[in-house]
Amino acid sequence: MPFFKSDDMQAWTGGTWFNLGNQKPDIKGFSVDSRNMQKDFAFVALKAERDGHDFASNAVENGASAIIAEKQLDVPVPVLVVKDSLKALQKIAKLHRLRYENPVVAITGSCGKTSTKEMLAKLLAWKNPTITEKNYNNEIGVPLTLTQIDMRQNQMAIIEAGVGAPDQMKELAEMIEPDIAVVTNVGLTHLERFKEVSAVAREKAVLPANVSENGWCVIHQNLLSWKAFDELQCKKAVIASADAPEVKADAVFRYAISNIDENFIGIDMCVEGGEEFYFETPRMSAGMIENLLLAIAVSLMLGAKEEQLATKIETLKPLPMRGGIVETEKAKYYLDCYNASPTSMRDALNNFAVIANNYKKVYVLGTMAELGLATHRHHKETGSNIPYAEGNKAILVGANSEIYKTGLLEAGWQEDDISIFATSSEVKAVLENIEDAFVFVKGSRVCELEKALPDDVLKMVSENAEIESTQEEEQPEEDIAEEPQIEENQDDDLEEEFEDTEFDSDEIDDNDYQSDDDSEDEREF
Repeated sequence: MPFFKSDDMQAWTGGTWFNLGNQKPDIKGFSVDSRNMQKDFAFVALKAERDGHDFASNAVENGASAIIAEKQLDVPVPVLVVKDSLKALQKIAKLHRLRYENPVVAITGSCGKTSTKEMLAKLLAWKNPTITEKNYNNEIGVPLTLTQIDMRQNQMAIIEAGVGAPDQMKELAEMIEPDIAVVTNVGLTHLERFKEVSAVAREKAVLPANVSENGWCVIHQNLLSWKAFDELQCKKAVIASADAPEVKADAVFRYAISNIDENFIGIDMCVEGGEEFYFETPRMSAGMIENLLLAIAVSLMLGAKEEQLATKIETLKPLPMRGGIVETEKAKYYLDCYNASPTSMRDALNNFAVIANNYKKVYVLGTMAELGLATHRHHKETGSNIPYAEGNKAILVGANSEIYKTGLLEAGWQEDDISIFATSSEVKAVLENIEDAFVFVKGSRVCELEKALPDDVLKMVSENAEIESTQEEEQPEEDIAEEPQIEENQDDDLEEEFEDTEFDSDEIDDNDYQSDDDSEDEREF
């Protein structure tokens, strides 16, 4: 486990210890949830909708060995009093990260961050990485993840960084100081706050702008069309299709996609002027393939072997509620309920059109949130791009349903085949009666579309998640046991090319963890 000396914590935060007694505490972890405590953990009292200071006694009762707070507290454990509890946590996290000599990968993007993170963690499981839990990717979640890095056990860290408004990335990027910064894409998200997509691009580019000395940025070629990415001073590794024009970058990964059968696709990939690779993976959306290509590139940069990756890639599965398919006795479901933007909605609909080609289709569409002045245009465009066929149904949920409907009618849909509901819960009874159809379900988090799903569907999602979780828990031990074999071959040509180079809390809500989206010679890629 990580280890934080009380003297270091005081020096790093500028705070003062009270209630020390005869023994200074040494801390092994931090939590902002008074119920999620254990021995040798420090409870960080944050001020959110509720004041964490009011729950310090609860934290002690649940095992906290120390408190970080903005005032003295009447508790029987040491209290580190600081000016700002959140800033103190962030400072501890930053300085802990600076002591870490293994690679740190940070991932951001308008969509696909969590999927890319999870795929990369699976591909590099033999490195036993510290990874962002769920998508706790903001000013609270990032420092909590950084403080979980174990200097001895974790051979790398994978940190997700998300922002919901301008000027938030700098704080996260300076904390993480990644050795490799991955940007999945720039899209139509949070436009209520960013106003225009170019502002989103500038904000995302802040992460690679803050990589460590000799650090890398890994992106798809299309991001170079944004000035903010084209002018980055760090080294760039760019993913480009085999037939794309010449790319000016420090490393270029070329790829070509081929169809194997209805269930699998092939990926031919090469480092321009270097090695060639081939992988097979279960069929997935174009956007998810782009995420996978990023994960593969980073894995190769960090020394993974083709045969090692191939075994992992051929068994990849979507995360729960993020593009997975569930089949019951009555119907099939394409579940992408977690979130939605125009970019991800279009990608999911295109994928659904292919895999559900021969089925009667039911579209359950929730609103796409935070689009600002572009709300009307993108909901209407989405509706108008869904082709009508006899027997198909559209179920529209929540705000902007009427705009979706306008687009659907323009695409030739019949009004009788379109239904509108105020909430997801109202849809459940309708879906329970659907038979012999393929049901598409996608919308922004605000819609909570999982509440529309029949009980048998939810049960299958839960069971699949538990099975996957069990497999993942078992996998690292097996992979670590194989690691010495990998170590022997790490000085191959590819690596030399890069060598220079869920819980609901009383104090902190689950959403508070997530956005509304050292020495150079010791870090060889």
